[in-house]
Amino acid sequence: MTMLPRSITLVVGVVLAGSFALAQDLSWIDDDLGGTVFDSPDPVSFEYLSIDPEDADSTLPTAFEDAPPLIPHSIEESGLITLKNNKCLKCHHDQDLWDQDKDADEPSPMPESHYVSLRSDPGTVEKKIIGTRYFCTQCHVPQTEANLLVGNDFDAP
Repeated sequence: MTMLPRSITLVVGVVLAGSFALAQDLSWIDDDLGGTVFDSPDPVSFEYLSIDPEDADSTLPTAFEDAPPLIPHSIEESGLITLKNNKCLKCHHDQDLWDQDKDADEPSPMPESHYVSLRSDPGTVEKKIIGTRYFCTQCHVPQTEANLLVGNDFDAP
């Protein structure tokens, strides 16, 4: 009877040791990748574009088709988005504007998709924003005029 638990322990030990050895072989060295942004002697600094929301252009180009819209104004004064505070909702939470033509000076309303829980009830449009869509800057980013940290050959539309 004691031989079986010892055999299982031995097999588990060999598998773990092999996995560890394999993981070591797959590690990357920063020099092989051309270094990192942390190798730069000068820290990267930039300022977000400061555009008054009333003067913002709502048609900023996105990096790729169906990318989340970019934030066309400064968010410096909005503060952090927390569980109790999201100043984006003050201007963009207006379901009454969904079926109306928007004037250039009106903020874009959050789309219907931000009020539908795809996990629990995909057929129901709620009155409150769904929790997974509450932290706007997970997907939407403010604009800055900064150089790319890493070059790429990605073609924007």
